[in-house]
Amino acid sequence: MSVVATVKVYDGIVLGAESMTQITGVISGQQQLVKAYENAQKLFRVADLPIGILTYGIGNIGRRSIESFVHEFSRSEKDRSQQPGQRVSVEETAGRFFSFMHGHHTQAFGTMAAAEQPRLGFIVAGYSDGDQEYLASEWEFILPHHQAPIAVRPQTEIGASWRGVTGPFARLMFGVDPVFESQMAQAGATPQELVRFKQVAAGLATNVIFDGMPLRDAVGYCRFVIHTTIGWCTYALGSAACGGPIRLATITPGSGFEWVTPPKNYVEGEKHEQH
Repeated sequence: MSVVATVKVYDGIVLGAESMTQITGVISGQQQLVKAYENAQKLFRVADLPIGILTYGIGNIGRRSIESFVHEFSRSEKDRSQQPGQRVSVEETAGRFFSFMHGHHTQAFGTMAAAEQPRLGFIVAGYSDGDQEYLASEWEFILPHHQAPIAVRPQTEIGASWRGVTGPFARLMFGVDPVFESQMAQAGATPQELVRFKQVAAGLATNVIFDGMPLRDAVGYCRFVIHTTIGWCTYALGSAACGGPIRLATITPGSGFEWVTPPKNYVEGEKHEQH
């Protein structure tokens, strides 16, 4: 399933992801988990632009990893960016990426009922050209549910978001599981009791001040989100839904996309320096 996170502050935006991928396949007519690996890349830079992509959900479409699709799209965006008169727009990039991935997802799973199609989510974030783009822009979509990218938050707002396995960190920060209210309703709680529950739960939330938060502390908070979720999934009953190394990157107006923990396509100790 995965967990990915963004932390948007005034100095820039941080993108983070863990590295577990779950390979699925159709067995006896049903989509099933067949294998999990812990070194998948889920955080990408788009071409040489100040834009990044996070992915969560299924780890493959057919025999191809989601990573291979993102790299294919990134190459096409690099060709586009080199054409005269092209401007950088996160929203437009997200729209083109949606069309690209929606086509592949529909081709592979379009004959299945919508409720049975595997979920595949993306966040596209970064900086667009223009004097008003002093804050990063964030867009997201989940296939097959969305028909176009939607804004993660209003352009002028800052804060943190996490997607995929969301419950563990939400419990910590908000003091209650997000599904608890619906479970209370199913158990017969009255509307008045649900209102009282919301009032009490609001007082349990942890306040985080994102105004004025330095970018380095935003990196730490993003790591905190992912590390906490990995720990919960590691010890909860059942197969771990996320894990592996944490990958982080920052995007700023001045420096663009920069890796904090770059992906490594080799096993530690096996790469030799080239002389």
